Amino acid sequence: MKFIITIDTEGDNQWDHGRDLTVENIKFIPRFQALCEEYGIKPTYLVTSEVCQDVFAKDLFSSYLSKGLAEVGAHLHSWTTPPFLGGDGFRENDPNHAFASELPYDLLNEKIANLTGQITGSFGKRPTSFRSGRYGFNENVARALIANSYVVDSSVTPFVSWAKHSGIPGGNGGPDFLDFPVTPFHFKVDGGTLVEIPITIMPTGFPLRNSIKLAQYYFRNVDQSFALRILRKLFYSNQPVWLRPVPGTNLSHLSRLIDVTIARKLPFIIMMFHSSELMPGCSKYRPDSNSIEELYELLSGVFKLLAEKGIESATLTDAAQGYKI
Repeated sequence: MKFIITIDTEGDNQWDHGRDLTVENIKFIPRFQALCEEYGIKPTYLVTSEVCQDVFAKDLFSSYLSKGLAEVGAHLHSWTTPPFLGGDGFRENDPNHAFASELPYDLLNEKIANLTGQITGSFGKRPTSFRSGRYGFNENVARALIANSYVVDSSVTPFVSWAKHSGIPGGNGGPDFLDFPVTPFHFKVDGGTLVEIPITIMPTGFPLRNSIKLAQYYFRNVDQSFALRILRKLFYSNQPVWLRPVPGTNLSHLSRLIDVTIARKLPFIIMMFHSSELMPGCSKYRPDSNSIEELYELLSGVFKLLAEKGIESATLTDAAQGYKI
């Protein structure tokens, strides 16, 4: 098993839709990078268009790449990546954050091509790994990624559906990943194949942790069933568990999750969070300096645990290129 840590590297507090685009949070990345280096971990920074335009970010990530300390991949925010169109959900920094999976293919492909060019020009290396903003992934996104020479995507969130989350007004909302596998797989479309390494999300409570099919049935039907809602209230209120260092998730939760993934013999586990979570007051998760220190305490605990278990680090592209199904 390999550990992959991915950081959605983006503008400040993107939960506040339509706010002025700033990237002050990038100045807080060096402390995180230093912690990764202390434990021999090589992170994958998945960057948006606005990050590519920042002078500090250009110097920082170019340095990490030249020294082989990190990978820089792509993170598409459709509302900050050109080209833009008229109409709600299509304008620059539109308060309606469109899922990439909702976009017409030609527009989607052009946005991915532009983002790829921005990253290559700003940091000196063409990206080959990708995560879609708001996890907006589908067959069209896979096709556009293959057309732009990407190797791996990590947008799939097993046991989670985004279908009720709005994007373009009047659109279909986000993708439904409730029945997707937790293991890596080849996403095949006309034109080629993309390696998909899902974000690590698993139930850790018995008996859901013992059966993927049972867990998929539970999470798909829990909102429609009174009995299942009672079970959620009594036993599964924090299920499924993401490999994310967010408030309410402690080292015990993440340790239990890692043990479940080991028991299932997953080849990779993926932790994700946002670069804005490294800056006090820049995300809904980390409102002040104390919460930042709690984040670093949790990250240090996870990194120590991984070292004790002999789980080494990989980047997204390295993992995908070495993976054989």
